[in-house]
Amino acid sequence: MIDPFVLTVVFLPVVGYLLLLSLIRVSGRVLVTTGGRDLSALFFAMAGMVAIGPMQLFFPGASAALLGPYVWLPMLLLYVLICGLVVLTREPRLVVYGRTANELFPALLRSAQAIDSSAVGDEKNAQVHLPQFGAHLKIEGHQGFDCVSVLAFEPMLPLSFWAHLLGQLRVQVRGIAPPSPRRGWGALFVALAMLFLLVRSVMGRGEQFVEGFREWLIR
Repeated sequence: MIDPFVLTVVFLPVVGYLLLLSLIRVSGRVLVTTGGRDLSALFFAMAGMVAIGPMQLFFPGASAALLGPYVWLPMLLLYVLICGLVVLTREPRLVVYGRTANELFPALLRSAQAIDSSAVGDEKNAQVHLPQFGAHLKIEGHQGFDCVSVLAFEPMLPLSFWAHLLGQLRVQVRGIAPPSPRRGWGALFVALAMLFLLVRSVMGRGEQFVEGFREWLIR
């Protein structure tokens, strides 16, 4: 059987990520965040897989002989730096969970008009033009999916613009009625099933869990 410590490290972050997103969708609420935070959360969910996979595969045995268990600190720091580099080099965007592109468009238009009174929208193409900022926004997402992104055609818009748009969009989405029926039940079922199987695999194997932790930490 697979080591219970390995199962916990790999699946616990994934379960937490799925539970968070599925509960937001099932509750009918809306989560509006930046693309950087969304990508950082995804990297956190993948951290256990990276720790058990690539970090184990390319484990620096010579450095471990010198540093002992502290060798994991520079390895984790390297992972954080790589994730930070990816986040910082991605184009700015906003990510919205809990609403489809069609449901989000009126709120995006109202948000744009709150920071630029001359803003106009094209509902057919899910685009908004803000003349004062010289910005053209678009909503990107698959048809029927309640996870969409708000991006700009212009690559060099200031971060202050995105901060203002984020604040206004969080205010405007509160007026959107929750979908009926609620979405996210499938993801919630998968997350709970994974959590149940994980707990069942770990229960009664405390000694193996501790031994697996020692073998993973101390080489």
